[in-house]
Amino acid sequence: MRLHGLKDYYDMAALVGEFPRLRLTINLVPSLLDQIEDYAAGTATDPALELARRPADDLNDDDKLAMLDLFFSVPYRTLIAPFPRYAALFHKRGGRAADGRYRDALARFRPDDLRDLQVWFHLAWCGRTLRGRREIKDLVLKGNGFTEDEKLSLLSILDAFLGEIVPIHKRLAAEGMAEIATSPYYHPILPLLCDTGSAREAIPDLPLPQMPYQRPADAAWQVREAIDSMERRFGFRPAGMWPSEGSLSETAVKIMGECGVKWAASDEGVLRASLQGHVTAETIHRPWHLESAGEHSPALFFRDQRLSDLIGFTYSTWPAPDAAADFIERLRAIGREAPGSVVSVILDGENAWEHYPENAVAFLRALYGALTQTDDIETVTFSQALASGPPRGHLHRLRAGSWIGSSFSTWIGHPEKNRAWDLLARARQEAEQKLGAELHASPVFRVLAAAEGSDWFWWFGDDHSSDQDAIFDASFRELLRGVYQMLGAPVPDEMDLPIKQTRARAWTLPTGPIEPVIDGSVSDYFEWLMAGQCDAASGQGSMHEATGMLKRVLFGSNGRSLFVRVDPERGDIKSLLADLPGGSLNLHITTPVQATVTFHLEGGVVSHRVGGIAVRHAAGRVLEVEVPLASPGLIQFSVSLSTGSGTLQRLPRDGAIAFPADQAADWSV
Repeated sequence: MRLHGLKDYYDMAALVGEFPRLRLTINLVPSLLDQIEDYAAGTATDPALELARRPADDLNDDDKLAMLDLFFSVPYRTLIAPFPRYAALFHKRGGRAADGRYRDALARFRPDDLRDLQVWFHLAWCGRTLRGRREIKDLVLKGNGFTEDEKLSLLSILDAFLGEIVPIHKRLAAEGMAEIATSPYYHPILPLLCDTGSAREAIPDLPLPQMPYQRPADAAWQVREAIDSMERRFGFRPAGMWPSEGSLSETAVKIMGECGVKWAASDEGVLRASLQGHVTAETIHRPWHLESAGEHSPALFFRDQRLSDLIGFTYSTWPAPDAAADFIERLRAIGREAPGSVVSVILDGENAWEHYPENAVAFLRALYGALTQTDDIETVTFSQALASGPPRGHLHRLRAGSWIGSSFSTWIGHPEKNRAWDLLARARQEAEQKLGAELHASPVFRVLAAAEGSDWFWWFGDDHSSDQDAIFDASFRELLRGVYQMLGAPVPDEMDLPIKQTRARAWTLPTGPIEPVIDGSVSDYFEWLMAGQCDAASGQGSMHEATGMLKRVLFGSNGRSLFVRVDPERGDIKSLLADLPGGSLNLHITTPVQATVTFHLEGGVVSHRVGGIAVRHAAGRVLEVEVPLASPGLIQFSVSLSTGSGTLQRLPRDGAIAFPADQAADWSV
């Protein structure tokens, strides 16, 4: 949060102010604003800030190892490579030791290196506004050899800058350039608070927690408290709400309406499911009224998934003018198909920009300029769209879901996620028994409400992981432990048991960008040196280990393409396929695109079949593949060897290799 505040939250608002004709909606989560204000006041901290404040000469080995892990957790291409000293420190770090930590680097990093790293990590997170200020410019120009006084002065400037975020949003709202919307206070998944059983509307056989969680009054509190807190900050009650992760259910919509919410939004996938796939450009691009929610039901908007995701995941690799022109033409195509449409473009307001050059300033200026300089397109806020746009459609039924897969499986269904819900339910039940009707007015409830937040459940299970898993896990259980302590009740022993299970990763992550020559030979040891690796011999990669046909998969990225190398156990790739009648080697990509590239022997040559994406390959001793990707954020893929009778071997054995293409950060999804 603190780092995105330095790089994104202020700058996004400041860019809007450059285009007087632009109108858009900015959604702010109240608990996020709480944290911003706490940092600005000097009453909040975090591990990165604590490490940065320590004198470089006083850092112990644990501090240094933590810095070597955390202080390069930014995209290499856009936030490390442009700065020579930061890039030099990155390469000086080298690779991991057997325990997954950078122990060999301890001997290479002197106090001056560590101090420069403390500074450069924070300079990299400075956005356009901060980089334009003299003190920051001077540090960037100096480049290295920073002093402790310079470092502490930088951290002080950054803390003070966070205090400017809320005021600039107030100014945009007062000038009518931006509508300020909000989300439920602690960012919970409202439908799951109302009834965890709603998750089965999208996935009927989804495993659920042992204890049903049915607390619609909690959902109502999260909505009301959010609106009240925004009124205290901004002087008005927001009309609209982005329910956390675009999560809707009929009960949640009814509650939002009863709390005074005039409009809410989600993803077009939820609308498609609700209309059983019977959608057109006209149905998607209009507001809707949910009949079961009554006359006070908020208008429902459903985002255009393609347009939103192009900004979030694709345009970062395009020249800014081309991306803006493409967006405008796609808007016009919708207008030709459905004149008078209201097209909702909604995306994460922070994470996309670090994958753009210069934090997307050039792209956003090109896009905002194009949108405000054309006569056939008008930008409007959601409230303006309600006042002047097409009439609402009537929705007879709403199938519960979110903007992630049109379901709630990101937050419930996995044994770890379900265990977290059960722990929450037991603590909630204990509070109800002790406090009864007084619960919602008690300080205990705010702790429970914080534990209802979506991010806790996000990190449990197999779908998301980070180097901070243990911290998230312990923090969640500490909140619940606090509930029992505040109630004067015994803390259950299970609060001492981690929810997140430690798993041996089936592969090692890349330690840096790679750009190998695609020639099918192992000609240069260094070209794959920083690649990630998945070995069949680890026991993690083979479906039928006795086959022993594939030895390993090496993989990595340069921020623009996925590179994969497949090594056979013996011989070469051509011989391997020749020994398998009807055999094929398959590259299955699931993110950011869904495609399978099939390599097979044809006329004595290894050829490939694929639809929709460009592929370069060379087959010799090994198979080397390059797949250019339009949206190289997170990459997920697997490799399999098969014949007409089925799959012989798969790497990894279960799931998919996952890594962030744009950085050498140590997290996986």
